[in-house]
Amino acid sequence: MDRSALLGMTTGAAVMFGFGVVWLLIGLLRGRPSPAWLRIALLLVGIALGASIITLGSRASRMARDASPPTAQQIATNRQVGLHFYVIFGIELGAIFLAVVTLKAIHYPDYILCGIALIVGVHFFPLAALFRAPVYYGTALAGCAIGLAGFFVADPGVRQKVVGISFGLLLWATAAWIACTALLWKTLINLIPA
Repeated sequence: MDRSALLGMTTGAAVMFGFGVVWLLIGLLRGRPSPAWLRIALLLVGIALGASIITLGSRASRMARDASPPTAQQIATNRQVGLHFYVIFGIELGAIFLAVVTLKAIHYPDYILCGIALIVGVHFFPLAALFRAPVYYGTALAGCAIGLAGFFVADPGVRQKVVGISFGLLLWATAAWIACTALLWKTLINLIPA
């Protein structure tokens, strides 16, 4: 694993962390009040996860750059990956927009968060293949399960809380997996004698 791969993993973990914060805030602030112990626990876990992502980014940025510039093939591959990512992201945004409009039109706005969770979960399937990240398949399955399960929660306040907190924790778990895997790899590389 080279510097650019570690920086990519850092970026992925940071994005997961950020979106996890958004989902957690939705879960904490919607519906019934959240207990203080839960808010404190999430804050402490968030600080630890954020610190590990920062550590990963710091270590990756200190790695030596490759001596040789990227080949034309590598540049073309990176462009294709970027293009596919933006297509997936665009389809995801379009699907979310359509779900929001549809659920409002049929007078089920309390289910919007469930629909978004389901769509975000589905979008991890092509990302898993694109980034060759098997952990995203687990994120996709769990995300779809969270979204679908939310449709069966009768109380709107509980539904918002359960889906928001569950999806936020799922994204944080994925970010933690990425960060720990990268940090472990970096540590093992440092232990190998030159």
